[in-house]
Amino acid sequence: MQRHKVTPWLWHYGDPAARPTFVLAPFAGGSAYSVAEWTTDLLRDGESALAVQYPGRGPRASEPHAGWMAELADNAAEDLMRHTEGPLVLVGHSMGGLLCHEVTVRLEAAGRPVDLLVVSSARPPSHNRLVPGKIVAMDREAWRAEVSGYDFGDDRLLAQPNLLDMVIPLLRADFLLLSRHTESSGVVSCPLLAIGGDRDPWVTPRELAAWGELTTGECATAVMPGGHFYYRDQLATFSRLIHRAIARQPSSATRSSAW
Repeated sequence: MQRHKVTPWLWHYGDPAARPTFVLAPFAGGSAYSVAEWTTDLLRDGESALAVQYPGRGPRASEPHAGWMAELADNAAEDLMRHTEGPLVLVGHSMGGLLCHEVTVRLEAAGRPVDLLVVSSARPPSHNRLVPGKIVAMDREAWRAEVSGYDFGDDRLLAQPNLLDMVIPLLRADFLLLSRHTESSGVVSCPLLAIGGDRDPWVTPRELAAWGELTTGECATAVMPGGHFYYRDQLATFSRLIHRAIARQPSSATRSSAW
């Protein structure tokens, strides 16, 4: 899939001439590379995507990690307003789902329509169970157990200490950011789809349904077989769920005269 950097925050996947429709936000410890696998099944003819690249990793490794969700959301929303046109579909996994909700709050406040918000394997902020002190106290073995239970998807992290040591600072920074995000900055009006795995030890179906409290629009939930990264073996099904949710909604172009 063709890729180019639009801004340090946004990487474009697909035909540069196509209108960016999907905004993809990765999980804690992830980067724009982490959501590239979604694009093969998710993007259809005439569609493209913008992946959010967090500071402190990849080509932004020299930059400090974000300390607060608002910092990520403010910067991502600003770049989306500046570099895209038309309605958007925001899709985020785990930490990315929380970020996408915060970005949607900001876009809607600025008069920018969002056709659909998709939160995957994410608890609403009011259901946050992370404790900053416990995160700071975790040593390498605790992080090794966390990565193993998290089904992070790369066995090399468990077998090679050097690789694990490279990932631990990213996870620690992102987990601390998440631990501080205990309240949403607002309620959105767009439709929302919350998806999760039936064996996810971090996010329950009840917590997925709780996202309905954070939108005045329609809220639907879907539970697929699998753990926290349930989508990895089911990208086609994951993508179909999203496109079906889009198809059920009138385009924001007909809901708003702003675009």
